[in-house]
Amino acid sequence: MNPKITMGSVISARHLQRIHNLVEQRSSGSILVGGEPLKDRSPLDGFDFSRGSFYPPTVIADVSMDDALWKEEVFGPVVVLNKFEERAELVIYWGSMLIL
Repeated sequence: MNPKITMGSVISARHLQRIHNLVEQRSSGSILVGGEPLKDRSPLDGFDFSRGSFYPPTVIADVSMDDALWKEEVFGPVVVLNKFEERAELVIYWGSMLIL
């Protein structure tokens, strides 16, 4: 791990690929930041990202609730966003998630 940062590698190359597959195979949404595994060297301090399985913090907006990326637990630095028209929609959605 680079001593100048506070985020480390994901657990394995296999898990890195799983995270990236979920991001790449989504059927909706727009990547606002991140979205590609980190490789090569950091332009900021020369850290070699090939010494681990690094995925950058990633934010994806407007992901459909039918999308696997919304439904699956990513276990990585990925956040998905969606809009709700009314507060009641959000309450119903979260209530159904808690019941499952």
